[in-house]
Amino acid sequence: MDTAKIKDIKKGEFAYEGKSFFPLFNQEIEVYIDFDVPMDYADTCVEHLENLKDCTIDGLCKGAVNYCEEFRDLLEEIDVAVPEGIQGRDILQYIYPQIMIIRVPLGNEPAFHFECSCEWEPEHGLEWTVRGDETLYVGGFGDERPWSDREYFKNASWNYAELE
Repeated sequence: MDTAKIKDIKKGEFAYEGKSFFPLFNQEIEVYIDFDVPMDYADTCVEHLENLKDCTIDGLCKGAVNYCEEFRDLLEEIDVAVPEGIQGRDILQYIYPQIMIIRVPLGNEPAFHFECSCEWEPEHGLEWTVRGDETLYVGGFGDERPWSDREYFKNASWNYAELE
């Protein structure tokens, strides 16, 4: 089964699993779709991913830099491959997106999160959570749901996204 945006979809143990293209990284990624997600909504999420606004990309990058720098400060004994003082989109070369996760929608806007690996945190990796054009969460992977209350994300001490 395929959709307009997601290829090679098959039923996995916990979700539908397929593949799509992530232009920001110029690579194919895995897409996990909860069983109860309408496939047209999943396509909407992937289309949104393909056309992320600059403000969203910049928010993801800024959060990743914050996460990397705090991780470096916490664990001074490890050698982090990311150069000190890195800024903006330069951090993307140290991030490797693995899986886009699409949960059952609680509204109409696209919402999803990503499991990524990164150079500075091999154990927990990196998670990006996006709803609409807003970066809600950046930090270690904790399966942060994109439909959680915005105040939850704003008050989470482990969130490196800068929510206003």
